[in-house]
Amino acid sequence: MKFGLDTSKWPFDSESKSVKTGARFVYVSNASALKVLLYLAVFLAPLGVRPALAQDPNAIVIVNYYDPNPSTGVLGNFSGGITLGEASHFSLLALNGGIDDSGPTGPDANPDTVNGDVGVASSGQKFSASGSVTYGGQVYIHSGSTYQSSAPGVPPPTTGPTVDTMLENARQDALNASSNATTLGQNPTASYGTITDNFSIVESTPGDYVFDITGINFSGGKVLTLSAPSGSSFLLNISQQLVLTPGSILVSGGLSAGNVLLNYTGTNDVRFSGGGNASEVDGTILAPNAGVDLSPGVVVGSVLANSIQMSSGANVIPEPGTNALLCLGAGLAAAGAATQRRKASPRSKL
Repeated sequence: MKFGLDTSKWPFDSESKSVKTGARFVYVSNASALKVLLYLAVFLAPLGVRPALAQDPNAIVIVNYYDPNPSTGVLGNFSGGITLGEASHFSLLALNGGIDDSGPTGPDANPDTVNGDVGVASSGQKFSASGSVTYGGQVYIHSGSTYQSSAPGVPPPTTGPTVDTMLENARQDALNASSNATTLGQNPTASYGTITDNFSIVESTPGDYVFDITGINFSGGKVLTLSAPSGSSFLLNISQQLVLTPGSILVSGGLSAGNVLLNYTGTNDVRFSGGGNASEVDGTILAPNAGVDLSPGVVVGSVLANSIQMSSGANVIPEPGTNALLCLGAGLAAAGAATQRRKASPRSKL
């Protein structure tokens, strides 16, 4: 009987389950709590009533359970039921272009430059990393795209037909999320023009809030503060400009960065700058029509954009979440559980 977990070989499979050739592993991706219980029941049942695979003494089942709790989950809880689907598994996802990260590690690395998985979702693009950057997840590259890295802290790419399907699904889910968010903006909680000075958007009761904003153009360390009680979500539909040189968009009052989505539909690149990551966004940036340039900057969330460039110590560190891996070996009387947490501590600048 074997019992163990080799996370270096972990695949994101868009199917609910698949057997990895030669390793006798079954992967159950994005499992619900009910599915976890079902697999526990199967592998704790008497041998005579188990499925064939469960009677294989070399089999290991790994259940990849994502907790969708809006206060702790990596999936987030966005206004109006907006979901990122497969795209929610990525800290960096280039939808149509490439990713270029020239380092260094960055002052907000905790412990990695990018905490979580990275993907290039289209063919004919390029992933490039150099310097002292380190990635805390896997790098998924679509077939026909190239991988170039001189950074020892960046893992080799994972590719292949299953990865292509997963990346294409993630790309489409991100595009759908942006479209759905734009539709919600037809009936916003409030609308604003271009914000250029310190400003606060404050809601006093828990709820899901939608704001239409023409643009955000900050310099000199200006801050947009988003405040609401715990359990709330903010959707910011930004149509023309998102520039922080430096400047920040920060959460307060119990609002979680995991429940903030910036849906930027403009075509001008999103630009961050300011030494020491003086520019920060607490939330996920969704920019399907534009590049995101962190030169440098820190995002406490994810970046899903047309293309992504990082330099001068930029960091992307999703808010803490729990990714429980239940490992069930055939014949075991109990299940071993390992927990991975995305480590991030949003910095207070208020």
